[in-house]
Amino acid sequence: MGPKRPSRKSELDSKDTREKILNAATKVFAEHGFRDATTRLICAEAQVNVALVNYYFRSKAGLYKAVIAALFEGTGKPLMALPDTVCDEVSWRKAMETWIRRSLAICAASKPPELWVARLMGMEECVPSDLAQDIEEKFAKPVREGFIRLLRMGMKQDDTVELNLWASTVNAQCVIYALTRERWAVRFCLPEMEIKDWLDRVAAHICAGIFARLSFQRKVD
Repeated sequence: MGPKRPSRKSELDSKDTREKILNAATKVFAEHGFRDATTRLICAEAQVNVALVNYYFRSKAGLYKAVIAALFEGTGKPLMALPDTVCDEVSWRKAMETWIRRSLAICAASKPPELWVARLMGMEECVPSDLAQDIEEKFAKPVREGFIRLLRMGMKQDDTVELNLWASTVNAQCVIYALTRERWAVRFCLPEMEIKDWLDRVAAHICAGIFARLSFQRKVD
């Protein structure tokens, strides 16, 4: 007679516990960074036994990877899908505008889960974790390549230097909000303006610069 199959209730309880740990870890990693976030802190936040991190994720590193992967599903993948929506000048401009606005919104977010993404981005930029290279290859690089794909659609032929110049300057304008939180926006935003309105103006300004130099030329797979 084989092992007893877990009950539906125990499966649900197990899934709920795993989600509690994952959610708590997202917050703690974002607030403390990978190095200073301990499994004890995470489990205290989740209100679970400290041994459960190893049970569900094998290690703190495994839990960190799970956090990044979960956040990537909600923020990175939608951005990566935008180039597939392009078929002409109008859809290319719309995809580019959506990419810029969404990236800025994530980096300047004040509420989870985007807030955690912004904080983790800032942490990895300032104090890279031991998993920085793995995160770069699996998550950051594919998202960046999606944006480069959009840029390539605005060029008659590939120019690697020009593509990297566009990608790096646009990325830098977004990341500054992740690193400084609202302080950067407050320095330039007029007192009567909401931060969201300011970000819309920033996105429009970035897009105007792109559209002044580039226009839809071709579909790129």
